[in-house]
Amino acid sequence: MPERLTAVSLFSGCGGFDLGAQRAGVEIIWANDINEHAAAAYRSIFPNVEFVLSDIQHISRFPKADILIGCFPCTGYSLAARRRWHNSPIRDLQKDDTNFLYWHFIRALEQIKPRFAFIENVAGMQTADNGYFLEVQKFHFRRLRYEATYARLLASDFGAAQQRERIFIVLSSYDMRPFKYEFPQPTHGPAREHSYRVLRDVISGMEEWPHGEFWEGPFHGHYLTRNRKRKWNQQSYTVVAHAHHVPLHPMGRPMRKVGKDAWELVGKKNRRLSWRECALIQGLPPNISPSGTLEQKYRVVGNSVPPVFGNALLQPLVLETPVPRVLRW
Repeated sequence: MPERLTAVSLFSGCGGFDLGAQRAGVEIIWANDINEHAAAAYRSIFPNVEFVLSDIQHISRFPKADILIGCFPCTGYSLAARRRWHNSPIRDLQKDDTNFLYWHFIRALEQIKPRFAFIENVAGMQTADNGYFLEVQKFHFRRLRYEATYARLLASDFGAAQQRERIFIVLSSYDMRPFKYEFPQPTHGPAREHSYRVLRDVISGMEEWPHGEFWEGPFHGHYLTRNRKRKWNQQSYTVVAHAHHVPLHPMGRPMRKVGKDAWELVGKKNRRLSWRECALIQGLPPNISPSGTLEQKYRVVGNSVPPVFGNALLQPLVLETPVPRVLRW
C-alpha cells in the first residue's frame, strides 16, 4: 500500500481544514496555532498529531512534508502596510507586526518546499486594495517557483449546512509539471449528486434550550438590522466568530421586516445558536472540546474552516499525485 501524503498545518485553529484533509487520506504530521483555546479543540480532534502552541514568529524550523496548509489572518490592507509590502524584503519585516503573518507562511513555504500548498481566507482578500494584496502574494509564489490557482467556493456546495463563501489558493510546485491542479466540482445542490444539507440534517434533536451553551445577551440594534433566522429546511447563515452576532436557532416563527434595515423578533422562541450547534453546522465533530469562556468557544468554532473544504480540495491530490513522498525531517 503506498505511503500517505503528509501535511504541515500553520494557523491551524481547531483543525477544521486538517480534518477534511485527513478524511481525504492525508496524514497531518505537525500543526501550530497561538490560541490556547483553539489548541485544546485541535488536540481533542487530533490527539496524536504534534501540535505546537506558540507564536509562529518564534518557530524557526518546520518539518518536511508534501503539503503545506495555512489559513493565515489577512489584515495588512492599510496604506502604511502597502508601503511596507513594496519596500521591505522578508528578512527586514518587523517580526512582531501582526499585519504580516503572511510572511511567516512564505518563510515556511521556502523552508519546507512542499509539492503543494493550500491557503484559505475570506472572499474579500481577492478584491482588497483593488487586488493588490493578492497580486503581491502571487509575485512571491512565482519567485519560489509555485504556480497559483484560486477560486471562491461555497461550503454548501460541498456538504456543509451553511452559506459560507471563502477563497482558496492552491500552489503547485513547478517540479510537479505537467500535473495541473483543478478545483473540485460542487457535489451538493440541484441536479447534483447530493441534495443540499440543511439545518434539520445537522442540529435536529438537540436540546432546545441548552442554557450556558448559547449567548443569552440582548439583541442589540445592529443585530436587528437584517434577518438572522433561517428555517429548518434551509441552510444556516454563515457561522461567525462573535457570540453576539451568531445566527438564530430555526425554532419558532420567522423574523419580520418592519422597515429599511430593521427587523424584529416574533414570538418567544428566539435564541442564538449554541456554540455546539455552530460546530455541527461547520461540520466539526460532536466531541470537539475548545477551552475557555462561552465567547471564546464561539470564536474558536466560528474561525474554523469547514472540513468539507479540506476533503474536497485534497482529494484530487490523493487520487492523482504520481510522484514519491518527500522525506520527513
